[in-house]
Amino acid sequence: MRKTVRTMKKTMQRASQCAAVGVMGVGMAGVASAAPAGPTSQDEVRALVSEMLADADTRSSLLQSGSTAGHEKHFFLASPDGAFKLEIEGQIQFRYIANFREDGNRTRDDFESGFQTRRTKLSFQGEIYDNFFYKVKGAFSRKNGNFELEDSFFGYEFDNGMKIKAGQFKLPFLREELTSSSRQLAVDRSLTNEFFNQDFSQGVQLSMSREKWRGSVAFSDGFKTRNTEFNDTTPGKSSDYAFTGRVEFLGSGNWKQFKDFTSPRGSEGVAWMLGAAAHYQDGPSSLVPTMLDGGSLISWTVDASVEGDGWSAYAAVIGRHTDNKFDIAGGGAGSADQYGLVAQGSYYLTDNFEPFVRWDALVPDNGVVFNALTVGGNYYIHGHAAKFTVDAQWFLDAPANTSFDGASGLGSEKGIGFLGSGGQENEFVLRAQFQLLF
Repeated sequence: MRKTVRTMKKTMQRASQCAAVGVMGVGMAGVASAAPAGPTSQDEVRALVSEMLADADTRSSLLQSGSTAGHEKHFFLASPDGAFKLEIEGQIQFRYIANFREDGNRTRDDFESGFQTRRTKLSFQGEIYDNFFYKVKGAFSRKNGNFELEDSFFGYEFDNGMKIKAGQFKLPFLREELTSSSRQLAVDRSLTNEFFNQDFSQGVQLSMSREKWRGSVAFSDGFKTRNTEFNDTTPGKSSDYAFTGRVEFLGSGNWKQFKDFTSPRGSEGVAWMLGAAAHYQDGPSSLVPTMLDGGSLISWTVDASVEGDGWSAYAAVIGRHTDNKFDIAGGGAGSADQYGLVAQGSYYLTDNFEPFVRWDALVPDNGVVFNALTVGGNYYIHGHAAKFTVDAQWFLDAPANTSFDGASGLGSEKGIGFLGSGGQENEFVLRAQFQLLF
């Protein structure tokens, strides 16, 4: 390697010197053949030659330093000794959505369609001296193009498999939410996930990983508190305190298999994993009427994942209990319980084409079940890095004026195509998306 570097250095120096001599010759010839020239022309030639020689030395010194750059899974830059490494990655999701709703409300259209740049993200992550790690990730808003911070954390990995990190990140709760949006089975996550998910929070998290199990505990500001101040009194924002814990057991296979919800052909054996998580937070001190003002929230989930040779399955049960000490928009104080279910599966018909089906449901206190059925398929051009997904969603018994509306968490979820049926029973959504990762 060193011999190669020296050879490259000499080659570059010789090329630059030859070029310099050529430039000098041309310049001097021009000076000699031109009208009487002052010292300025000769000075310019000398300056140009000196600049080219300096450039050759600089380039060869960069080669000698051993710094590396390239693309493995992502674009990267690294120091010669590997102590510093920076990985740069991006995500683009562009989709078409057609929404059909029953014509029961003349104040709105029963058909809406158009294109959407669902996600445009940039991520910077890496390591410092092997044990320290960091990540900064943001997304451009699909509404106005503004860049909004998502992940922003740093941490330390101990030799015994324990990690600690601090900053802004997703709390260890729902597996569907913890799985990257670039590695979902359908075009997007389920409506049930959108209602119960933890989103981003600010806090500290301790994790431990072993061959057959791993777990995490976090102390934070609570669910969905991204980019907030510690004393934010905005309704539904920072809680006084919150604790979250998740544990997973690996029955067979390896952890890498469960970074997504798919299992391509050629996967060896059957892999399965069980997960469980719980969350508690004490509500904010603001007296503005909201679901959690002056109260508390307890949420829990249990999930199972199974993968085989060209097929996969996943299911989760979610529960949430809230206690409210103050009046909720005139509805009085009290408690509420809500539940969610998600089940999905896929099967490869060819090496690249994977049909899938998903069913999810929301069950509020009043017992009116809100169901959603999703059917579609993925065509993998280069795995998740370049894939095309088409699916159709059927929202049955879409809620109106129930405990799932408004401040309780389920309004219009335009990000996944749901607009709300305005009291009608059915809503249909067709989605087509292309994803590119770099």
